[in-house]
Amino acid sequence: MTVWNVMYEDWQLECCGDRFAVGDEVTWQLLVDATASKREWAAELAVIEGPVESAGGGPVVSSGGVTVPWTGTGAWPPRLHLKGLLKVERHGGKWPRTTGVVRGIQVVSQGYREENLVPGERRLRPVDRCPKRFAHVGRAAAGEKLRREETGVLVALEVVE
Repeated sequence: MTVWNVMYEDWQLECCGDRFAVGDEVTWQLLVDATASKREWAAELAVIEGPVESAGGGPVVSSGGVTVPWTGTGAWPPRLHLKGLLKVERHGGKWPRTTGVVRGIQVVSQGYREENLVPGERRLRPVDRCPKRFAHVGRAAAGEKLRREETGVLVALEVVE
């Protein structure tokens, strides 16, 4: 069994996600966000490496019990190496889902100055159950330069390989 860190963004959950708790079995479509900041997410970045295969919704790569879509172009390589943040995708195409057991949940909050994300201002707060709604603050509190937004949950997902 392998434990993967998976980001479930606030808007995805609030739109059409179901609440879950530590110990629950879940089935999600996952993808690799290669644009995630290596500085901010260093410990959570996943490496998915394996052969590109054909699935009902298009080419996918499977590794360590996780299946993600291959979004590259050109000829298929015999093996593919994807690195980035695993994310739940509720609004994309159709590809095989990943099933696992939730071993941990942390609410992610991020500091912003005006509309810009502030590096190093990410906070994680452990919870036993995923919230359905997240704290969204339109501006900084009085006397503060930094505003904090809850941007989703980071889930420790244990999958069978």
